[in-house]
Amino acid sequence: MLHGAWKDVQRQGLSNQNNKEGSSPDIQVPANGGKARLGIHPGGSDDEPVSLVQHVPSVPMFEQQWHKMYQQDTQAHGGTPMSADTKLVIAVFSRREDGAFRDVIRKTWMNQSGACALAKGIKPDCSVYVTFAIAGGSKEFKFDEDMLVLDTPENMNEGKSFHYFQASSKMFPWATHIAKCDMDVYPYLRSIVRNIESPPDGTPTGCEAFLGRPMSHDECGGAKWCPRKGCKFRQNDFLKYGEKQGGCWNYMSGGLYIMTRSLASAISGPNGWWAHNSHGIEDVTSGKAVTYYAQEHHVCVHSWTPGDWYHSSRRISENK
Repeated sequence: MLHGAWKDVQRQGLSNQNNKEGSSPDIQVPANGGKARLGIHPGGSDDEPVSLVQHVPSVPMFEQQWHKMYQQDTQAHGGTPMSADTKLVIAVFSRREDGAFRDVIRKTWMNQSGACALAKGIKPDCSVYVTFAIAGGSKEFKFDEDMLVLDTPENMNEGKSFHYFQASSKMFPWATHIAKCDMDVYPYLRSIVRNIESPPDGTPTGCEAFLGRPMSHDECGGAKWCPRKGCKFRQNDFLKYGEKQGGCWNYMSGGLYIMTRSLASAISGPNGWWAHNSHGIEDVTSGKAVTYYAQEHHVCVHSWTPGDWYHSSRRISENK
């Protein structure tokens, strides 16, 4: 049993409610040797699912790891220009008290050519626009320095993703793609941008895109809110699966996923399914929102793993 292998599950991301700015997050390591599974941990009860969180190192360890990856990334690809055709908005989901981790991220993968602060607007030499998404409970979406403050209280499974995709798709109509990213993810931006513009062979053009690492029934944890067992995801078409029975759907691992801006805008409309079903496992509801919208409006949605990134639980790679 999964929940038997875990000592504890942290419900609030990288920091708990008691952490102070710059402190190490209080996250327990699974008793199975530290190898967490991506997806959903069926802890507690069916009525109160919780997100599975991989062990996150202390701030010094996090800084050491991220600077090492940044150095390697810069040496290998730092001089390679990114395409000017892509305008990717990517927000790292964070909380105010996670300032020490944000400082590390600012100094590493956010600090490279082709990546610019979203708060400073469009620039001709930028392909990726970076920010941190925090919740503030205010009645407006606004920037607090380089942090995008969302119109919702800070939460884990009560609609933060919905509010982010809704706000960003409206505020930045010039963007081609909108992405969310966890703090314990190091995205290789040049690989991601290159793969956004170079989908797998055989992928038709003219469709929306929902990009990331698809989650299977088993990786999700096998709970009742997971995709049905036997639904084999078929790359390129988010609505087609390698079996004849109906009722299949999927979602992307929450470490990092990307939507075309037009898709993000459409599924986060005030009268859509997501607006009325934003609470629950955030990444699951995002996947369902894409599925239900595409089915209802007969919209084609293509999907693939866009490039290369490091997640604390595994490295995701789709090198081209």
